[in-house]
Amino acid sequence: MSELLIESGQWFRVYQYQSAMAIVATLLVIFGNNINLIVKKAVAKQHLLVRCLVFILVCAFGYGLLTIWLTGLLAQQLAKIPSLYVLPTIISIFVLLALYAQKQRHI
Repeated sequence: MSELLIESGQWFRVYQYQSAMAIVATLLVIFGNNINLIVKKAVAKQHLLVRCLVFILVCAFGYGLLTIWLTGLLAQQLAKIPSLYVLPTIISIFVLLALYAQKQRHI
């Protein structure tokens, strides 16, 4: 069994960055509404143009930069995991995120 996990982990290393991006995207979907509410409260009393500008900056640049930065950081951390545990770890992360999303009524 461990031999199969090691082989699958080595095969999956090629997709490590894509897996990290999928995890980060999932996190942003789950927590994006909370982030938007915080930003909305912070700029609620501002002029319409300021609110629009902040919305554009947060959505276009904030989420984009956050995705790129967190994906790189997570991919580096996934690279440190031994091949035996790569696939079970990634699957576990997605299962935990799905359970959390279910608990929060996102799905």
